[in-house]
Amino acid sequence: MRTAIAAILALTAGCTSTQAIEPRLAGTAVDFKQAQTVEVTLSNFAFTPSEIKLQAGKPYMLKLVDGASGGHDFTAPAFFAVASVAPDDAAKIARGQIELKGGETASIRLVPTAGEFPVTCTHFGHAALGMTGKIIVEGAN
Repeated sequence: MRTAIAAILALTAGCTSTQAIEPRLAGTAVDFKQAQTVEVTLSNFAFTPSEIKLQAGKPYMLKLVDGASGGHDFTAPAFFAVASVAPDDAAKIARGQIELKGGETASIRLVPTAGEFPVTCTHFGHAALGMTGKIIVEGAN
């Protein structure tokens, strides 16, 4: 019985609603033309790479590519809550996540803040099947 309950909890862990966030908007001084592109592929059932390494205070273009035929999401509410996001991209982040349909691509320009942040796909069972990762943002040098 305990094993069955643990399995159900693992399968539904990704289904919990994420916290509402209001992304901080990046100021006009941030030059996103100099942003380094970091591509993350969402597939069945993985993020590639599963560990995303960034530098705090540096502008990035986070390019999310759904390489599968079905939908996935990139959910990292703690990360998006403390990053400064380009004003034109803030609306793409709903409840700390970016939803993608199969084959769809989304790009978010942002400046991250130092820390380690979990990332998951909240579609039913995807996290339990391994669709998890983390974002590591190292402090500015």
